[in-house]
Amino acid sequence: MALSQDKFGSIAETNFEDRRLNSSDIVLLLRSQIVSLNLLESDRLPPERELARKFGVARGTVRKALDRLEEAGLVERRTGSGTYITYAGGADTRSIIQSTSPLELIDARFALEPQMVRLAVLNSTGQDLTKLQLSLETVENIIDDYEAFSAADEAFHLMLANCTKNSLMIWMYEQVNDVRGHNQWETMKQLTLTPPAIAGYNRQHRVIFEAIARRDAEAAASAMQGHLQRARDALVRATKA
Repeated sequence: MALSQDKFGSIAETNFEDRRLNSSDIVLLLRSQIVSLNLLESDRLPPERELARKFGVARGTVRKALDRLEEAGLVERRTGSGTYITYAGGADTRSIIQSTSPLELIDARFALEPQMVRLAVLNSTGQDLTKLQLSLETVENIIDDYEAFSAADEAFHLMLANCTKNSLMIWMYEQVNDVRGHNQWETMKQLTLTPPAIAGYNRQHRVIFEAIARRDAEAAASAMQGHLQRARDALVRATKA
């Protein structure tokens, strides 16, 4: 089935820091859509020339991106026919997202986010840090609304992931945010995101940001570990209440 223009347009119009895309950017954009099931198995992508036009890049850049997607088993390129989505693992991914408990997620984040902020120190640009600061200021301005804080907190941590410039790291953190959106989290947010807790988390957000801004990778990682430990301790208390 050929990919609809409406479905493809939402990908091509994605703002990528107002700069020219490279092959890694295109891999990230397409992989995110494929894994989220926006692009379905047997969908046919537009021809290389059309992809190049939509993304504003050379055909060789698109070809490199499709090579990487094919190596990852997400697409199949059929001579004389086109490029087709072959990924069919979305149902398993959704099942894992729905069944992961809050404590399981926090423990997984310990493995992911300290390294994530180390990479943010190494790879973030001045423009990235400006965007990260704006995201920080947004979450810091929330003092007693647990729903608004949760959404802004997710955005801040996703911005940290974006600062890594690592497409797989960004994708993994998108899965983290998906887990935080399922029903098990609603009760936990109400129990743990009190105004004093929000203030404490925001103090830690500021420490993480300042460590990244001064390019101190280990201080950023240590601050993130402390941040996650605070969240884990709150979850343990809430589950025992």
